[in-house]
Amino acid sequence: MADRALCADQDGWAYELRWTVNRTGFGARHYRDPRFDLVRELEEVGRAFTA
Repeated sequence: MADRALCADQDGWAYELRWTVNRTGFGARHYRDPRFDLVRELEEVGRAFTA
């Protein structure tokens, strides 16, 4: 309960941005923007065409 209260503002902001939130311990979070998956896929497609 205290963990969620401590990080409520940051978690709310991340959810608004549609990021993923992974809780890794008390007060510890990993925030990730899923758009980076798209960047990785485009890079791989680009390498396939230039090889």
